[in-house]
Amino acid sequence: MNEITIIGAGMAGLMAGWQAAKQGKKVKIVAKGWGATHWLSGCIDIVGYYPVDGTEVVENPVAAVKQIITDNPQHPYGLVGLDDIEAMISALKDECAAAGYPLHGELHRNWLLPSAVGTLRPTCLAPEMMIAGDMRQNSPLLIVGFKQLMDFFPNVVSDNLNKQGITAAQAMVDLRVLRERSFINPVILAEMLEQPAVQKELANQIKPHLGQAERVGFPSVLGMDQAMTVKKELERLLGRPVFEIPSLTPSVPGMRLHHILTQAIVSAGGRIENGMEAIGAKKENGKVTAVYTSTAARPHPHRSQQYILATGGILGGGITTNSDGDVREVVFDLPVTAPLKQVDWFHQDFLDKRGHPIYQSGLSVNKQFQPLDDGGQPVYGNVFAIGTTLAHCEAIRERSFEGVALATGYALARQLGAT
Repeated sequence: MNEITIIGAGMAGLMAGWQAAKQGKKVKIVAKGWGATHWLSGCIDIVGYYPVDGTEVVENPVAAVKQIITDNPQHPYGLVGLDDIEAMISALKDECAAAGYPLHGELHRNWLLPSAVGTLRPTCLAPEMMIAGDMRQNSPLLIVGFKQLMDFFPNVVSDNLNKQGITAAQAMVDLRVLRERSFINPVILAEMLEQPAVQKELANQIKPHLGQAERVGFPSVLGMDQAMTVKKELERLLGRPVFEIPSLTPSVPGMRLHHILTQAIVSAGGRIENGMEAIGAKKENGKVTAVYTSTAARPHPHRSQQYILATGGILGGGITTNSDGDVREVVFDLPVTAPLKQVDWFHQDFLDKRGHPIYQSGLSVNKQFQPLDDGGQPVYGNVFAIGTTLAHCEAIRERSFEGVALATGYALARQLGAT
């Protein structure tokens, strides 16, 4: 059986592992920790802004993806192609629906959802937990916060929505059960809200504030394993649609999605080994023969026929820099496309609309996702790279982070499944 070792357990690595395992490959994922699922919104952004220095949100991701591919064939979407992006979306929606946590949306239309500060953000796929918050609807809403949850301020959300012409009121609840806790974070609160008694107390505190509100927004804490059940019960108690607004980390919606993907991998026969940091590799005759992870005693080798690098770029720690101006890929020491001089890493203005060149650093790959050397040839015959470790895109500014990760992971697994 063909063995594949994937380094990194973010969205790209999990998608590649899931799809490869489904195709009968023997898959092992090694990671020093969980990836971006735990700090992103739990939605799937395909493209939200293009051109990236523009201010208008993308209404139709299909048109924007086509333009990106035309303008920049080396962009990860250019390597993947529109058909595989659509196939990835279909596969992910099917898996989430089967897990009882539906994702809604289509590639031809973005949702416009509120953020935790009341700005509006475009996204392609959103959990059913969030879609009643689509701001293309013109109906008044109530934003609810929890006194003990210090990272979500309903007045900030409502004030900024009102300034944009969206009618929004706010309420702060003080649940008795939370007063007994010395520490609350989104995960703890999400687990507590799965208790029927807490749901009832919450609804009773909200009812006097409903007024003219036709929908009710909460921070993204409405349950961990039973989110849809919590949502439906609150809707029954309040008599109105409810929705979540992504808030600060840890991301409960992201963790729900992470759980679905990891369970899909295990169900398909794959393995995930967390807490194992990849620190180097053994190379012979143009191929990698082992990847080493750190242990207390000595580096531990992981041997397989193929290796997939999904460690993320600068922000994910898969590419590092130092004070001497070196930009380095940390596992295989692959060539990185980056500004040659350290002085060119950043523009003078921190909020420069052009972004900063260092965050465009990454690996250049061919259509088979093999990292290339300076001469345009694959560095190793059995090493592949996916996700935001790739060059020639600005995933954060484009609002394409999840799309790039998931689409490249899906496309590579499909390629490897055909071999």
